This record gives sequence, C-alpha cells and structure tokens, in this order.
Amino acid sequence: MIDLLALFGATAAVALICALALWLASIPLRDVSIIDMFFALIMVAITLTAFTLAAEQNTLQWLLLAMVSVWALRITAYLIGRNWGHGEDPRYTKLRSWVNNERAFLWLSLRQVFLLQAVVLWLASLPVQVGMHSGGAAGWLAVLGSVVWLVGLVTETVADAQLRHFRAQAENRGTVLCTGLWRYSRHPNYFGELCVWWGIWLVACEAPLGWLTVIGPLAYSYLVVNVTGQKTLDKKLAREKPGYAEYMARTSGLVPWPPKRAP
Repeated sequence: MIDLLALFGATAAVALICALALWLASIPLRDVSIIDMFFALIMVAITLTAFTLAAEQNTLQWLLLAMVSVWALRITAYLIGRNWGHGEDPRYTKLRSWVNNERAFLWLSLRQVFLLQAVVLWLASLPVQVGMHSGGAAGWLAVLGSVVWLVGLVTETVADAQLRHFRAQAENRGTVLCTGLWRYSRHPNYFGELCVWWGIWLVACEAPLGWLTVIGPLAYSYLVVNVTGQKTLDKKLAREKPGYAEYMARTSGLVPWPPKRAP
C-alpha cells in the first residue's frame, strides 16, 4: 500500500507539472484553449510514469500503455487539426469576463481550467495507475476491455471524421448533422470516449485492486455527461441552432439507438 501511495504521489506531481507548464504557455499565447488540444498528453505522462515505476512490465502493463497512447495520439492530432489557429475557444473568452483584469484571469484560469483538468485526468487514470502497479495476467477481462476500447476508439474516430466533413461544407452552416452515427446519437463521439475509458477499466480489473478504481470512469462519465459535455452542449445548441430541439426529441442523447419516429 505504501508503494501504491508513493505511485499516486508521483503521478499527481507529474499531472500538476504538466498542467502548470500548459498554463505558463497559455499566458504569452493568450489562449487557454491549449489545454483542450494537449490534455491527452497529460494522461500519457501519467501512464508513462506509472509504467516506469512498475516493478516489472508484463503483458497487461504493455497493453494499458498501448491503449492510452493510441487514444492520446488520435485525439491530440484531431484536436490540434481542428483548433490550431482558430483563436481561443469562446468558453474561455467568456471566462475572461468573470474578472476585471488580466492578472486576476491568470489565477482564475489556473484554478478553474488547468488545475481542475489535472485533477480530473488523474482521477480518470486511476485504473491505469493501479493496473501498472499491481500487474496481473491478461485474461478474459483484458479481452473484453480491449473490445470495448476498440469499439469506443472506432466510434469516436468515425464520429469526429463525419462531423469535420459536415462542417467543411458551406451549405451545412447553421444546420444539424443527423446522418451517419449522428443519426443514432446526438453525441457519438462522447459515447466512444466513454467506451475507451470503461474498456481500460475492465483491463485494469485483471489487477488485484483494479475493480476499486471504478471511481475513475464513473467520475469521467459524470463530467462528460453532466458538466463539460452532453448536457452543456445540448443546451447551447438548442438555444443557438434552429432544428436542434427537434433533433433532440427524436435522437438518443449518448448511447446509439434507432431514432424515434415522428408522431
């Protein structure tokens, strides 16, 4: 247990250092949005720390390292391609209005954005940390978790590609994407993201204490659904985009499901 607590301390320190580095980089850039583009690399840093500090590297640990790394490389490449050069995200620009000077905003962004992200990522990575520390044989849970992870990775990759293609067409401006995966879920990318992390948790359950880390995917799921993702975006789009309320009425919020028929 002492070794595990030491690991938690080391990974928490790494998450904090990475968040502080991104915060410092955001100051001259005047762009808090860089946390969105590079948050996955914090998860890679946490994972590599746990992997390096493990007593041994077995199949389970290599599998967890590969799962996190592939996920992180994909989502980082996608977000950089989507966001780079487009300025600060309006959510963070709005945050600037909460205070009356730049110095106050710097400390606000540190607390409300960068340090909060570090805490969330550290919590979400608990299955990876315990799996790296405790090890274990790669059995049927690892197979099941890998399948769930792969379904999630493919789903969010396809959903992101469909959304990017849709937005690139000028005639689609102001309209709602309701074809492809988006016909069956309003947020198939979020569904895929959660599958990735629940799959990783299942793999980590091969470790003796892995099942206890369920707080990681539970916390991440709560945030994605209720705080930073699904519900927040639904409210924004229903307010700003014509036809979105009707789309909400007939389309599943998260889990892909056949749309409701019009009455």
